[in-house]
Amino acid sequence: MLVSPPVELIVSDGAQLLRDGRPFRFVLANAYYLADEVGQGARAHAIEALDAAATLGLAVVRAWAFNDDPQKTSRMQNGLGDAHEPGMRALDEVVAEAGRRNLRLILPLLNYWPAYGGLAQWLAWRGTPVADADRDHPERYAASFYRDTQLRDAYRHRVEGLLDRRNTVTGARYGDDPTVLAWELMNEPRGAPDDWIAFAAAVVRGRCRQLVALGDEDARDSPDLDLTSLHFYPEKQSAADDAERFGNAAIQSAAHRVTHPLIVGEFGLRNDGLPLATRQSAYRAWFASAVDAGVTGIGPWLLGYAARPPAWDEEYTFSVGGDYDALLRAAVEDFS
Repeated sequence: MLVSPPVELIVSDGAQLLRDGRPFRFVLANAYYLADEVGQGARAHAIEALDAAATLGLAVVRAWAFNDDPQKTSRMQNGLGDAHEPGMRALDEVVAEAGRRNLRLILPLLNYWPAYGGLAQWLAWRGTPVADADRDHPERYAASFYRDTQLRDAYRHRVEGLLDRRNTVTGARYGDDPTVLAWELMNEPRGAPDDWIAFAAAVVRGRCRQLVALGDEDARDSPDLDLTSLHFYPEKQSAADDAERFGNAAIQSAAHRVTHPLIVGEFGLRNDGLPLATRQSAYRAWFASAVDAGVTGIGPWLLGYAARPPAWDEEYTFSVGGDYDALLRAAVEDFS
């Protein structure tokens, strides 16, 4: 399963992505937890997940390149401007192991949500902590983050430090490593103003040769970006009764209004919700819609592995040999 790591960057001609001069389209896996697992001493779990992605034929893995939870041994920061080397080395290992499997990575740089610290932790480090009652509602404090000039400086410092870092396993500089397909400015940055997007994109672009995306849910187009992204969950968006149509409409609408290559970076139906046949029909239809609409990449939430604790997002997990195995393999063929 191990192969030579990627040697050529994925680039964009504005309308599509190219690998070695040829169109590059893909099915991706979400496996946000990879560096966290390695950093907590469970390297075998991360390896199993990467092997699962490769076994399914998936070309890209989307995983967190942040960890701002001060309680985790796997954290990547101890505070603003204070990198935690053990956590950074865990990310080094993930990038190296992905490359050995010829997998490309999409790496978000910060979290809007409080999981793994998120905006709430950055505000706490800034000295303006979020009230406990507000912590799970970032819409109540995100504006304070976006407009804070000190936090913009901290974002710049953290991003530039990561992109200039040399991977301790491979020796590659992060901002040059072809294993990285794209950097997302943030995971689901709701309400991000145009000036923050322009600022953050300029920071990332100033230190990297890879593609730059926002990482949002709504396929927001911007001249500062190379990619647009879409996330949808019909049950969370009160569309469970018409999930298949809802997802098709979301994909088609986004594909027809954006000017950059589109990646459907997250979607899902609960495993304990709609009947299996209904869920499989919806997934099959969404993959077909993405192919028809010329979508560049698409992937469901969430790739699991055998040792994954049941309490962790089990309602959305898929795995090798699971309910969506055949659908995923067929989609890989359709996107090839």
